Amino acid sequence: MTAIRIEVFRNAADLEALKGDFDRLAKGAVMQRLSWLLPWIKSYQSTHSLHVLVAYKGERVSGIFPLAETQLPVTGRSLVFMGSGKACSDDLGILVEPSDSDEIAESFATWLAESQSCCRWDHLDLDGVRESNRTMEFFGRCLESRTGSRFERKSSPCCWAASVEGGFHEYKVRLTKRARKIIRQAESTIDSGVATFDIAATLEQALNYLNEIERMHQARWQEQDIEGCFTSKTFGNFLRSAICNMWGDRWSHGPLAPKSMTESEGQRVHVGLLRIDGVPAAGCVCYRDRDALAMYLTGMNPSLAESRPGWMLNTCIIKHAIELGCTRFDFLRGDEEYKERLGGQPTSQHRWVIPANRLSSQVRNVSYRAAVNVKNWWNSSAMTPTR
Repeated sequence: MTAIRIEVFRNAADLEALKGDFDRLAKGAVMQRLSWLLPWIKSYQSTHSLHVLVAYKGERVSGIFPLAETQLPVTGRSLVFMGSGKACSDDLGILVEPSDSDEIAESFATWLAESQSCCRWDHLDLDGVRESNRTMEFFGRCLESRTGSRFERKSSPCCWAASVEGGFHEYKVRLTKRARKIIRQAESTIDSGVATFDIAATLEQALNYLNEIERMHQARWQEQDIEGCFTSKTFGNFLRSAICNMWGDRWSHGPLAPKSMTESEGQRVHVGLLRIDGVPAAGCVCYRDRDALAMYLTGMNPSLAESRPGWMLNTCIIKHAIELGCTRFDFLRGDEEYKERLGGQPTSQHRWVIPANRLSSQVRNVSYRAAVNVKNWWNSSAMTPTR
């Protein structure tokens, strides 16, 4: 058996040398690729620093645990997934070949529990772990065994995806009668030419569309007195940087990639804009993720809400996914009602909080949980029923 060696990478420039290994082990999962993760750390470097664990068998990279370090007064020093926080990356975990899964997961657990080279962490705070992630489950059991600390699983919003196999007609057949009726109305408006939908053909156009999406996204949430994600300039910088990075990162991975692809089919990032009578009405930022087109972010013009631009947008982008040869449409994280109405099926996702087996870390964990409970109690007692 080849001995496993663990190295920790703390510099973004050094990490760029591992791009090929990230892409190989991510197997098409966009939010685990370096073209997504590097823009995140470069945008959030004022609050996070890299702590990426890389496992070697001989000279070959056999596993990557993409972590970052952050520190808060209450929780102390935490290790989190790269891509977490406002970016809301999903389906995160250890990047590894299935044949090496248990061995690499155990090595990472041992290193985090015992290595003198590891930072003196107080918590692992890992958000975006899919219920079906066998490698992470094995890692969690190994870490519990070595530290003696039990970890807490907190439910996160589910991830939703709909099958689009068999084409758009077959997709519609699987929906409720009411959903089919609304989609027919959306199709009629689009076919009449009142509404138009375009996918950005160039990076410049994609960034222009993103400006419109940001404006609509913020206007919609401000109308409800809620801060949208673009309230944070850091998030906006991250997303623009990620789109620029991913624009040249063509989708061509493995057996799912067609032998001959057009420029559109090979594009990994897809930014769409819907107009009604020439006025921006809705838009979306999507990316190609294995057999799916995943919708990461949307914006809708609240002044055109009565025209149901959201249904038109979803109709157009799902048709676009089918034209690309996708068999799934991924709505990603969030339990909004429309996802189920559009045929989405949920997959559970969790946030893991694992305290270190030190008295100071245990005390921090108790204090943090008490503060969260008080906050939740205060929010619930302050709420008034609405009709």
